[in-house]
Amino acid sequence: MKLGASVGITVGIIVGLVIAFALLKAANTNHRMKTDYDERQQLIRGKGYMYAFYTILFYEVIMMIIDIGEFNLPIESYAVHCVGLILGVIVLGVYCIWNDVYWGLNNNKKSYYIIFAVCIIFNLIPIIGQARMGTLIQDGKIGLPILNIMVLVMMAVLGIVFMIKKLTGKNSSEEED
Repeated sequence: MKLGASVGITVGIIVGLVIAFALLKAANTNHRMKTDYDERQQLIRGKGYMYAFYTILFYEVIMMIIDIGEFNLPIESYAVHCVGLILGVIVLGVYCIWNDVYWGLNNNKKSYYIIFAVCIIFNLIPIIGQARMGTLIQDGKIGLPILNIMVLVMMAVLGIVFMIKKLTGKNSSEEED
């Protein structure tokens, strides 16, 4: 059992959540942590959550089948589940962006873009560090760095969808601004 690692990750998650809550308050125009959505946005977002749930469910069933078959994946088991969560977040984000419900009524988009850029940098740092030390893969498996890689993939996918949406001219909320 790696109690120290579990405690360290738990403390890191708690500190990350506190920072996220503070950033959310600062990034919203009314300085409230909660993002406000109108009724239309809430309905569409609900459908996005449903698609995200089914994505995670489908992914976990596939991972269960792989586990039952005793296939060895080159990824630590804890990271396998986190990859499923990030896939769900990608589905939710893409659906919300494409249906013009990603941004709430009280979001300051420029502040959020800055937060996204900082998140990208903070997720690059451990990958670069471990790549330089040659420890991205240990004992034939990738562990914690895969989480940073998946966050970067998620940010890239959402960024690409934002650009495609903007280029196709189908973003009615952008035209109102």
